[in-house]
Amino acid sequence: MWLFAACMLILFAGCDGKDEGTDRESRAMLVAETVNYSTTTNSITTEGARGVTFRAVISAEEDAAWCSFALTEPLTETGGEAGSPVFIYLQKNGTDEDRTARIDMTFSDGYAVRLEMTQRSAGSTIVYDYERSWAEQPVLREDADFIYKTYYTTLATTEYATGGYRRNYSICYDRAKHVSRWVAYPVHYCYTTPSFERTNDWAFDPNDQLPEIPREDQQYILKGYGSYGYDRGHMLASATRYNTRATNAMTFYATNMMPQSSRFNQGIWATLEGKERDWGPEREKTGGKYLNYDTLYVVTGTEFLTDKTIDNRNGPIAVPSHCWKVMLRQRGNENRPISDFSADELKAVGFLFTNDSDGAATSLREAACTVEEIEKLTGFTFFRNLDPDVAREVKGSYDPGDWPGL
Repeated sequence: MWLFAACMLILFAGCDGKDEGTDRESRAMLVAETVNYSTTTNSITTEGARGVTFRAVISAEEDAAWCSFALTEPLTETGGEAGSPVFIYLQKNGTDEDRTARIDMTFSDGYAVRLEMTQRSAGSTIVYDYERSWAEQPVLREDADFIYKTYYTTLATTEYATGGYRRNYSICYDRAKHVSRWVAYPVHYCYTTPSFERTNDWAFDPNDQLPEIPREDQQYILKGYGSYGYDRGHMLASATRYNTRATNAMTFYATNMMPQSSRFNQGIWATLEGKERDWGPEREKTGGKYLNYDTLYVVTGTEFLTDKTIDNRNGPIAVPSHCWKVMLRQRGNENRPISDFSADELKAVGFLFTNDSDGAATSLREAACTVEEIEKLTGFTFFRNLDPDVAREVKGSYDPGDWPGL
């Protein structure tokens, strides 16, 4: 199965709505401008008014045979109607040099653009970008066993929001434990609006996005954990990513899984995941359209206060002693960076459960705590873009009234 590649781009958190119409401006954009040496597919998204057509032509720095519009033969020209994707098929780069292909896009309404795609050299890696300004991203902590990675996806346009190339989620993966320490992601209805349902596509991270996480360092999750009494628990819930099949399938990567007590995972934890979606998107019906009023920023994670493990063909999987979430949202959609908000404009909350029958019997209200408490337990610092004084106030308290259902 061909999978779309991805690159490190600076993206906005929200997915603002946009009316469809015959006057829609033409546009073309690579899904990935930089791809791994082992990546074998990419694509171009196109937009435009009804009836507009386009022509795409590939030229490359070297022999263009490594880059084609056809899977089985060299094809350097293609065309179609605006709104249709253009698929690009690549050969693996076995050389010591990066290589670049240029794709010239011309549309029948006069729009034209040159796109450039770089395929990295053999064995190269892309370092995780430490300068991201996303509200949900924790401070990144140096550790020899940690791999930081962001997965990207292309969302479909829905009644509620315009799609496009967006981040899906970010991880701090602990290869020694075979479990992520945290998974960070935005909750917004551009991700949750159900075009597809649960895929159950249990899989290794295929490493078509960088940096690579070696398969031998990932959990083997193609089957369950056997008779240990644990589920393959999602850190980013499947139902929080229903926009497209590919977006949902990424939630079934081994890097998004943690062993969770079955009763806990299927009970109160599932309830919390539902509340997370309820607390995230707010919308108001105006003129038949739904408008975004805010995004919920979430980090879900694990803590290991015991040495319990599960046998696995890729090596023992550490069982979390605790599972937790921290959440942050602003009051209203003011089109400002989260760093510009004052403490009285923000609200935050944490949840902490033991990963056992006691945790399964814990209510949401009993599990609720301050974000500061989760920081003290885990050693991670959350919502790093907040002003330090604002962060201390917001993370040091929570109001149950801000979170309906607590």
